Amino acid sequence: MRSRFIAAVVPLAAALALVSQGSALAATKGVTISDFMYSPTPVKVKLGGQVKWTNNGPSHHTTTSDVLSLWNSGSLNTAGTFSFTFTAAGGFAYHCTIHPFMEGAVNVPMTASPKSGGTSTTFTIAWATAAPTGNRVYDVQEKAPGGKYMTIQNGVTSLSTSFHPSGTGTFMFRARERDTSSGQSTNYSPALKIVIS
Repeated sequence: MRSRFIAAVVPLAAALALVSQGSALAATKGVTISDFMYSPTPVKVKLGGQVKWTNNGPSHHTTTSDVLSLWNSGSLNTAGTFSFTFTAAGGFAYHCTIHPFMEGAVNVPMTASPKSGGTSTTFTIAWATAAPTGNRVYDVQEKAPGGKYMTIQNGVTSLSTSFHPSGTGTFMFRARERDTSSGQSTNYSPALKIVIS
């Protein structure tokens, strides 16, 4: 069973309302760097939310994204901090360039408005709060009840779309950011679940 999508950018007013709603809920999540590890990991942050790393150990460390050069804190000395805002859904792996065995992850799920409804409900699903830069694009997949993940938005720069359920059950969505020139991509985001009754 396939759902129908309107592959268009949500009007600006609706997108801003969704972003405002997400921003009100988004909080800065803290990650501590100490004893050659990141804690907690993985950490989950809302779309548009921020992660703040604080080095509480005696050694210098970095927090550096594994792909797409999304962020690099540079060397953080004791009590040093670095913050990054996650404007796209995905699974973001990172490491310390000084101690490559140190690894961490940030998971950013998509959002839905409303969060539940029936077959006549029109949902807005969002995978980003800002347009990608450079050669970057977004890929979005849907899994209908009893089905497999299928790509519904491939290589788009839009931030969201409308979803019209084709039936009842649990529909799941996930997204990632990809660079079209290098082929590198983040991992897919944790599943966004929408239950249709």
